[in-house]
Amino acid sequence: MIETLQQLGHNVCAQLHELSFYFSDALIPSLQQVFASQSFDCIFTFNFIPPVSNVAEAIQIPYLCWVYDCPHVTLYSNSLRNRCNYIFLFDRKMQQDALLHGALHAYHLPLAINADRLASHLSLSGSRDTFFPTTYRHEVSFVGSLYEKTTFEHLKNVPPHLKGYLDGIIAAQKQVWGADVISAALSPDHVNEIYQALPFTRSAGEFITPKDVYTGVIQKQVTSEERISLLNAITNVAPVALYSASDTSLCPKAAPMGIVSYTAEMPDIFHTTKINLNITLRSITSGIPLRAIDILGCGGFLLSNYQPELCEYFTPDVDFVYFEDPDDLAEKVTYYLSHEKEREDIAYHGYQTVTQNFSYPVQVSRMFELFTSAL
Repeated sequence: MIETLQQLGHNVCAQLHELSFYFSDALIPSLQQVFASQSFDCIFTFNFIPPVSNVAEAIQIPYLCWVYDCPHVTLYSNSLRNRCNYIFLFDRKMQQDALLHGALHAYHLPLAINADRLASHLSLSGSRDTFFPTTYRHEVSFVGSLYEKTTFEHLKNVPPHLKGYLDGIIAAQKQVWGADVISAALSPDHVNEIYQALPFTRSAGEFITPKDVYTGVIQKQVTSEERISLLNAITNVAPVALYSASDTSLCPKAAPMGIVSYTAEMPDIFHTTKINLNITLRSITSGIPLRAIDILGCGGFLLSNYQPELCEYFTPDVDFVYFEDPDDLAEKVTYYLSHEKEREDIAYHGYQTVTQNFSYPVQVSRMFELFTSAL
């Protein structure tokens, strides 16, 4: 981000602070000192940090932030409503919620890739003839958490009628991508019952509700069950490499590969895997996960669950492929492993689309266009 801002002609003064949590006021004195000694046009952070917003509000300087986490609890902070905020969110549903919660300037902005770094790291050229590896490391790979240890464990011993209802919500959500079934299904009575098993106290300055919290807890449980079951289904038709810090024994037929560095190793995995899986965290209702953009930016073939914005900004079966259910996933894994040219054509086209439209200079320029048009 710093390199991009400088490339676009901005002078950047980076401030590094270690935060124990997003609501920590520990950085305020040093920020106040910096802003007292120098003049700035605006402040930028990744994700929304309430103390930074409060400092910016006090000195009347615009605060820009780009949110990549979902859910992101600080969006339930009273500081969200500060006039100084210009909040950019990668998920359109998050953007709509921020506006509903009182944000004055909230914009939808998909995430970006460092196209130049990835091209240099992987020695990618514009020529298709030299684009693909001579040998592939994996047939199918998945990089990510299984979320097998979640707060949902506290709800395993709730009364049978509530447990049955929660199981039903989870089963229903698994049938639908691109829509949130869970929050609509949680009535005030259900929330009160869950509260007895999983009490919740919000921090000062927050307006998050128990329903918001419990929706996130259930969404993560859906993601866990989904990732484990989908990976196990695929291992019946193809070898799967599982890169994760989770308990890989939950996917006994997958090859446990440990964890990898985001910048040093992950690009090579995406580029040298025939089929890269994206299974989206269920709290991301409409947006494009960074994992999907990363895979495309490394020239990897992307097989993802359906996401509305992924199909909006990329063309299915041209830039990537999506699956609708476990059977469809297994069929598409089998098909694309045996249709190499078609698979590589899609990977190459997806790479061209993502580098042209989702590089940091493109997205950051768009950010500043939206920002300056609102001044």
